[in-house]
Amino acid sequence: MNVEERVREILRIKARGLDAIPAAGLAIERLAGSVGLSSLEASRFRFVIEELCADRIANGFAASQAAEVDIRLEHRPGEIVALVDDTGMPLDPASTGAGARGMMAQFLERGFVDELHASFRGREGNRGTAIKFTGNALAELHGGTAAAPREVAESEASGANAAGEAASAEIEYQAMRPEDAFEVARCFYRTYGLSAPTADEVIYHPERCAERVRAGLHLATVAVAAQGRIVGHTALERESLNDPIGMGGYLVVDPDYRGRGIAERLTEIRFKQGRELGLRGMLAMAVTIHTASQKTSLANGGHEVGVLLAAQEARIVMRGIGGHQGHERHSIVAFYFPWADVPCDSYPPAAHSDVIARIYANCGIERTLRKAPESFTLEALPARSMLDVSILRAASHAKVRVKTYGRDFLHEALHLVRDLHEHHVRVIRLEMALSDPLTALFGSAAEELGFSFAAVFPGTATGDLLCLQSLHGVEVHPADIHTASEHGAALLAAVIASHERVLSSKSARSIEGAERAFRSAAAAA
Repeated sequence: MNVEERVREILRIKARGLDAIPAAGLAIERLAGSVGLSSLEASRFRFVIEELCADRIANGFAASQAAEVDIRLEHRPGEIVALVDDTGMPLDPASTGAGARGMMAQFLERGFVDELHASFRGREGNRGTAIKFTGNALAELHGGTAAAPREVAESEASGANAAGEAASAEIEYQAMRPEDAFEVARCFYRTYGLSAPTADEVIYHPERCAERVRAGLHLATVAVAAQGRIVGHTALERESLNDPIGMGGYLVVDPDYRGRGIAERLTEIRFKQGRELGLRGMLAMAVTIHTASQKTSLANGGHEVGVLLAAQEARIVMRGIGGHQGHERHSIVAFYFPWADVPCDSYPPAAHSDVIARIYANCGIERTLRKAPESFTLEALPARSMLDVSILRAASHAKVRVKTYGRDFLHEALHLVRDLHEHHVRVIRLEMALSDPLTALFGSAAEELGFSFAAVFPGTATGDLLCLQSLHGVEVHPADIHTASEHGAALLAAVIASHERVLSSKSARSIEGAERAFRSAAAAA
């Protein structure tokens, strides 16, 4: 199946005024219903698109300009996607990403859409993207009614014989095929039920997962037992085919097949595959409720590069493995595996320079640490910042990546934080390029915007990324965050110290505090 067959454009409309939006919305609603959304889901999806379009027509153009938005509706495997493009003034992620008139994050939290992305793309103009997953894969997983792609004959009811099979069956390790996606989802279901939010982004939507396998973005290995039953899975995920870094994850082992070394063998294959692809390295996340996965990462050449506080929902339950859940959300440790890392310059903010230097030293990667630019003035920057905003409903999580700093950056970032947290986005991750000298200045002011230090993600397509985090309504209990090495413990201490500085600051999340911190950093340069 070629790309054109997998991604089908089913609607394209140009709307040149607010009166045209309801007509476009009606067509969107009917087409959304035709590809699998219920009438309620289709109506809600339409409402979100109408809000996006109305916001751009009403607020994105000067009085002398002719307002126009280009609306495209695409049917992709497992999802329906609405693309709203315009060439008006640069899109304000704080209004569109966080909520057209303060509502979009609420739409996401309530399930009107599953993903929302907003970005200004330079001369190509602005794009808002809304994604809603289609199909009834979750219901089929729960009922176990669908036929398995590898022609597995057993059903969940035959699990009484699984222990006997597990004792004698040989395990084969094979590259995942697109047609394996449903069986991989069933393996996750047998392990987690429907409690894994990261799986809800890809794995629990088999058509979507299959498409990523076809595209080479989900490079997975499966463990296959007797009669073709998939009993294990791991993957390297990439954002694009040119991504120099892989994200390792989605490791699962069927509860009936634990204790056979499947996880270790899958991990070994994943490392080998990444090196053979010529990747610079791999990022992976390890839980902190115990240290077993951290020790495995350390044993395989990984190095701790950060601690993401409250990044994982505590509702994740592994069947057959007990343990006290304790809190609403759990922290995770980020690991970097340097395979063919490329030396580069890095401009760390003074507030975080010591911990960043320790991370580089522990990883054994070559970086030249630079200071902030001298004689800098805000007037030298463009008026508007360029930010990519993505919000994922499944994990109540948002990611903001800085593409270009503008004079409005502090105001826009602060507004975005307030609006997203107000609409129940619990964790916001801010990613700033350490290759950009301005990160040394704006990063120093970020704590006064409510962002504390989280991690460094080395070697990405845009260079090293400084990852900061803003939490809302989440209690952090340092004593319950377990690390497996001295470096991990020191890193956790630095992360907690930054988080507590934000909590204790009387000026945090105020524009006055952020501007004062920025001026201080600029003066020190």
